[in-house]
Amino acid sequence: MHSDRLFDRRALLLGAAGLAAAACRKRPTDATALRLGSFPNLTHAPALTGVTSGRFARALGSTRLAHHAFNAGPAAIEALMAGALDATFVGPIPAAAGFVRSHGAALTVVAGAASGGTSFVVRRAANIRGPGDLRGKRLAAPQIGNTQDVALRHYLASNNLASTDRGGDVQLTAVENANILSLFQQGGLDGAWVPEPWASRLVLEAGGEVLVDERDLWPSRAFAITLLVARTQYLRDAPAAIDRLVDAHAREVAWIRAHDADARALVTQALTAQAGRPLPPALLAAAWPKIDFTADALTATVETAARRAHALGMFPSDDLRGLFDDARIARARALSQAPA
Repeated sequence: MHSDRLFDRRALLLGAAGLAAAACRKRPTDATALRLGSFPNLTHAPALTGVTSGRFARALGSTRLAHHAFNAGPAAIEALMAGALDATFVGPIPAAAGFVRSHGAALTVVAGAASGGTSFVVRRAANIRGPGDLRGKRLAAPQIGNTQDVALRHYLASNNLASTDRGGDVQLTAVENANILSLFQQGGLDGAWVPEPWASRLVLEAGGEVLVDERDLWPSRAFAITLLVARTQYLRDAPAAIDRLVDAHAREVAWIRAHDADARALVTQALTAQAGRPLPPALLAAAWPKIDFTADALTATVETAARRAHALGMFPSDDLRGLFDDARIARARALSQAPA
């Protein structure tokens, strides 16, 4: 792997300064449109089904929906903080990072979307049976500073391991999910911490095996993996549009829970459109049960993840006071539990 792709704390801090500056620039709000981001991952299923079915667009009424796909959270948060997105589905670490680095000005969590659905997968041929076998190995996450990157770094630190950029002997790099799969198949990576369906693809298509199901590392096996966040300035200027989006999202979560087969089919349709090829039924069957779709933001787990990122030196602070819109989260949770 090229060393310039490894974690560089100086670059991260420079990026943080740029994001904070972007968040402070006042931009006029176009309340006639809502620009929404999400990722082509199963952990973003409420976004995939809501957008593909047209239910989000219909719920927004006269507010036009524009959807944008991203590979991982830091890129989506950068777009939001620069004023190019009004809301996005995103992991807890990029959401917390954007909030901390903008001194609480940039974004607000308005709902949860999913729990679980991430795993640390290792290549069988690499003979990794536990953390002690990771020394000298080549590992990856989808993007520096994303939720899986922090989870992997925390796991290493918890087992007295460190990446090469921090004086250790574990090679870490940031690689897009699709390229992680290719590198696994070529023997260029020994392990990766990734979301579904990529974790199951590494197992089914690239000779991988699950070393850690992240659910096993959390109390009650529940932790926030996807949140719905709004750009705070847009939320102030167009609260009704965000309310309609949050309500539509909560109803989407309820629909997914009540219509499992239809939800899987619609997610497959959405991912096929974005990836250009169908999602194999065996892959969906392996990945889908690992995710719990919920509009609860599971705020305590977000705070724990932020503390871990701070301890790793990736956040200047872990103070998340003001990040969560408790009233909207509670409304979304209640709506998601109503009959679909």
